[in-house]
Amino acid sequence: MTDALYVPTPPSRRDTIKNWQDKWRQRWTDAPQTNRTWIQVGVLLGAVLIAYNYSLSTLLETADQQTPLAYISLVPAIALALAAVRSRPLKPEPPIYDRQVDYTIGIPLILAAVAINELLPARMSALFWYYRIDLFSLPIFVAGAVAIIFGCRVLWRQKLAIAFLFLAWPYPYQKYLLGVLNAFTSLTLLAMDKIAVWTHFATPAPASDNAVFSVTHHGTPFTLSIVSACSGVNGVVGFLLVGSAFAAIVRGPIVRKVLWLTGGIILLWILNLGRITFIFFAGKEWGESIAINVFHPFVGLVLFCVGVIVMLLLIHPLGMTIPIGATSPQVSPDSMPPASANGSPAETQKRKVTLAVPKVYLAVVAVVLAALVVGVSNVGLTTYNLVAGVSGDAKLTAFIQGPVAPQGWSTRYETTYGWAKPLFGDTSIWNRYIMRSEGSGPLHTNAPVVADVINTPDLSSFSAFGVEDCYAFHGYALADVTQVSLAGGITGQAMSYTSQQFGSWSIVYWIVPVKMNTGGTSFERVVLYVQNSGQGVVVKGVTTAASVHNLGGSLNPSNEADHALINNRTFLVAFADQLIYAQSSHSAIVNAGNGIST
Repeated sequence: MTDALYVPTPPSRRDTIKNWQDKWRQRWTDAPQTNRTWIQVGVLLGAVLIAYNYSLSTLLETADQQTPLAYISLVPAIALALAAVRSRPLKPEPPIYDRQVDYTIGIPLILAAVAINELLPARMSALFWYYRIDLFSLPIFVAGAVAIIFGCRVLWRQKLAIAFLFLAWPYPYQKYLLGVLNAFTSLTLLAMDKIAVWTHFATPAPASDNAVFSVTHHGTPFTLSIVSACSGVNGVVGFLLVGSAFAAIVRGPIVRKVLWLTGGIILLWILNLGRITFIFFAGKEWGESIAINVFHPFVGLVLFCVGVIVMLLLIHPLGMTIPIGATSPQVSPDSMPPASANGSPAETQKRKVTLAVPKVYLAVVAVVLAALVVGVSNVGLTTYNLVAGVSGDAKLTAFIQGPVAPQGWSTRYETTYGWAKPLFGDTSIWNRYIMRSEGSGPLHTNAPVVADVINTPDLSSFSAFGVEDCYAFHGYALADVTQVSLAGGITGQAMSYTSQQFGSWSIVYWIVPVKMNTGGTSFERVVLYVQNSGQGVVVKGVTTAASVHNLGGSLNPSNEADHALINNRTFLVAFADQLIYAQSSHSAIVNAGNGIST
């Protein structure tokens, strides 16, 4: 009998992968708590920066602008501070260690943020940026990422910090808060009128509603205007952001918190009066350049910080306290000894610590992949720079207040349809313009392009009385409808109609927010169309096909009539791009004509 030689069986690839997984899982379990937490925090912050890279950069841009929403750029930093304060539980938390619950809550939140950023821009066109839906989805993404990376206990603990991120969404300020706070503008103007008379630093300009002041330096006068952003509104918004964060964590009666917030608003407004007075003084003593270029950019920020510090120092004298540390035994942020019905506390502590996130690698992969998807869409939002600012405010001036045309084309006002006011609102305007090629531009046709432009503050009226309904009502047959991508991130629609009496029509239309001369925001629907008559429209200058996505119907390129409609649609898309660029250039000239403000 011979001894058999034992030859070990080499591990299979599956066993190798399992061993590798077990090894890294054990390394994660054995790692110090501090290291695990920093890795999780790093992944979370990195994912948010990747997903919302452009959105967060626009928040930083608002800090340098004279806008009432300048201080919303502080929201992410304040949210981080709130998260740091609540990094440890203030009281014992339930021992929830169910990763299925974490993923059940986290994955739908992540998918909702992805869907918002992937699907809505094409559906909402420029209105996606006007409403800054990207920033609305930010806390939704963060909540999902926290649930997956840290677990539901941490998500619940950090609910205040995550909810605070909604305050970075500028639309509610523009829609509701600024309308109330604009009363500060009138109050500031009234106060500065009295201060100017008393100090003799400046003189209110006649017929300017006390909004423009004349300052004289060594016999040379120059003007300074006080607009909403300079009236104290931005300081009030900034203090409401900072103050509400402190009010949420300080301990004390609610009445004292309200009084503290009110006192801070009044203090910031008084400091702003001092800032404007100092700018007037600097202009009178050292000239316009020193007052505007040297002192104006940072004096407001310095006084804002002074006001916040003063109010923080008043927290304790007003009988309120800021909790430092926990008031109950500290519990590890992501781990807790398992509950035991039997045994002493000492025996319980000896038990192996149960991690809330025992397998972090799959969670990291899921969050990072979602961040990459959202990040690609977020970078694409840069196209909206042509039509809207970083706060979602409209950049384009109303077409009806400054009609433009592409290069080599002329625009002539045709008529106004007053009968449409019951449909689109009493202040709505429906103008028709005729645009003709002069032969010098890149685009040419032998037929005019008609532009029907409807301007109204009621955006919903465009849905109630759509272009499709109008043509269907007049007996036109819809041949096809497509979604087209236009300049400035605008999504438009192209349609082809036919009728026995009037022939065929090609249409491209879009809706965009616009600035009015009165300072408000309205909405314009621009409908461009050309009519096929006789031998059809002769088009020159279009070398590439339009970017279209078919929504209904179809056109057959091999059919002569359909081929003409496809050709017209391609031309109208290129024409619409040129028209939007022309409107943007005209708007930039108008905006550059604004005067200097304090």
